[in-house]
Amino acid sequence: MKHLSEDVGPRPAGSASERMAAEYIASRFRGLGIKTELEEFRYYSLTSPGVRRSCNVIATIEGDSEREIIICADLDTPMDPVTGNYSPGANDDATGLALLLEIAERYHDRRPPYTIKLIAFGAGEDGFTFPLVTPKRTALSPDAYHQIVYLPYLVGARHHVLNRQEEVNRTIAVISLEAMGMGSPCIVRRDYYADSSPALVGLIALNARLHGIRANVVDFMAASTPAGEQAISHVYLPFSVAGVPSTFFVSMRDPSSGGVHSTVTEIPGYLSDRDTFSNLIEESGGREALEGHMDAMADMVEYSIEAIFLVRGMWDLLQ
Repeated sequence: MKHLSEDVGPRPAGSASERMAAEYIASRFRGLGIKTELEEFRYYSLTSPGVRRSCNVIATIEGDSEREIIICADLDTPMDPVTGNYSPGANDDATGLALLLEIAERYHDRRPPYTIKLIAFGAGEDGFTFPLVTPKRTALSPDAYHQIVYLPYLVGARHHVLNRQEEVNRTIAVISLEAMGMGSPCIVRRDYYADSSPALVGLIALNARLHGIRANVVDFMAASTPAGEQAISHVYLPFSVAGVPSTFFVSMRDPSSGGVHSTVTEIPGYLSDRDTFSNLIEESGGREALEGHMDAMADMVEYSIEAIFLVRGMWDLLQ
């Protein structure tokens, strides 16, 4: 988290620093002996001239089945709408990327019942975009295909789903990780663009509580920022549109019962250039407290993976 937010720093979509982050994450996966690829793509953004280039980092932990679960996070960071500066992204989303690396550590020498893919998606924060080349529809439904093609952002996830349609049909669940660095873990039931799978959300929440983790189920329609409300979704969205059971995790302080959450009180520094590593440590009550919190978040992700494996395995046996 420190390396990504301080040494690499702000990571605008398509930038050299985003690429540095991708290569760092890939090197860490490969250092564990995990099969890793950089999925390159190009796209056009209305916010800047010319063609942009980015990539997704995909680490594959082979399982006994070709069916797969995807755990994912963002490589790039957003622009602060007040200052116009890009965020260093310590919480959003170096925490999510750090959790991908921790899950890789925990599973790299195990053979799970289903394949695990850990994906860091590029160009998630760039808006008003469209693909330069649109692959033909092969396995997606017509409605899902056209909705995904015309998603204006989440470029890396959009590219992945459109170009790997057969793989998407083998995916049993997707969990994306966003701003996991402070507060209580929250499982998102509904965001601005999609409803999450009720069965998946219910399973994860119940399983977390059985393991002693106080997990909240929340709606996250928008973030209330000093610049106004900003609609929220995450990189799981194209998979959700494709019909894959999906949700995303976020961590918040005393989350409100409504669907709008404050970047001042609930997720300090979120979507702003104040999202620095030093501020994250301060908001967490010190480095030791932050490390303990992140260990607990990694436990929750691992417990969720194991619960999905168990329930899916029982379902496959019954079939």
